[in-house]
Amino acid sequence: MSNLSISFKFENMDKSLTPSLSVRQAQPDEILKILRVQIDALRVLCVKDYSLDQIEALVDRNISHFSRGGYRGETTFVAELENVVVGASSLLGHRISAVYIHPLYNRQGIGSQLLDAVEHLACSRNIRTLRVTASLTAFPFYKAKGYQIVDESHLVTKDGLRIRCIEMMKQVLSAY
Repeated sequence: MSNLSISFKFENMDKSLTPSLSVRQAQPDEILKILRVQIDALRVLCVKDYSLDQIEALVDRNISHFSRGGYRGETTFVAELENVVVGASSLLGHRISAVYIHPLYNRQGIGSQLLDAVEHLACSRNIRTLRVTASLTAFPFYKAKGYQIVDESHLVTKDGLRIRCIEMMKQVLSAY
């Protein structure tokens, strides 16, 4: 499979700076960079929706996922800004398994571009409907992108801690 690469430009507050953001397929040696983005996003962005124990359980879950081989079987994209990985998204079958943005780069359209890359890939694979288990923090993002609520669910940690999530779906490929 060929590597996908999409380039975007966005304006910074300082009009003299127009950094180039690229969204491309992740390389195997970028796993630790992706994990760092996920951990920072969880610890900073999720504090309004989850307890510290729940956040640390999610961090441990992501670290465990990486220690078992990372995103093997998934197609993962990274958003790179001036040679720094600032976000990542992943697709596994018909499920979005991740969209994370480093907190310093949140709310700049990077998440939308990473989600677009996953949706585009799904369409190229003739996947009609995408599903995602959204955190309470990410729920408004997915809702704004046209994802519909299917159900409420909970991730349950090995210690029995329950973490509330929202199951969502979106038809990305119309039937003709």
